[in-house]
Amino acid sequence: MIVGTNPRPRHPGLRIIGALKLLSGASALLVGMGVFRFLAHDPGPHAERILIHFGLDPNNHFIHSAISSITGIDHAKLRALEVGTFFYATLHTIEGTGLILGYHWAEYLVVVATGSLVPFELYELARKLTLIRGGILILNVAIVIYLIAVLRRDHRARVAAEHPGREGADVAPMGNP
Repeated sequence: MIVGTNPRPRHPGLRIIGALKLLSGASALLVGMGVFRFLAHDPGPHAERILIHFGLDPNNHFIHSAISSITGIDHAKLRALEVGTFFYATLHTIEGTGLILGYHWAEYLVVVATGSLVPFELYELARKLTLIRGGILILNVAIVIYLIAVLRRDHRARVAAEHPGREGADVAPMGNP
């Protein structure tokens, strides 16, 4: 038997976290599909018709600069956003599915993936403080703390089961028991 591949009994919050991850993954997938659709259909001809309608030259350098500065995004950035969004959606779908099905590896994956993003969330929060950014940071830190607590509790239970006289031990000894 491969360790960590079989589902195990559930902790109450894991299904909730799994559902949140699936919802987040589905949302990211919808955003990614929207970006993909935008990239697949060149908006240039439509924008050109609008510019001509208002009597503006669509080939004017200043018009292109204004559009780029208003949107703040070019084709390469949209492509990177699309790839990143699909990666994010895939990761969250894997995390959520693993947690809901009770796979032990999913807990570790969520701790590593979510915990690794906390510094970036702190940076974004310091750059511009908003209620949404603060709420997301608090939620992600709470998820990581909860999962670490679950993993530690499970580890203690395994140590106690393997070594009945060591119920109070925090960690299994290194080397021979």
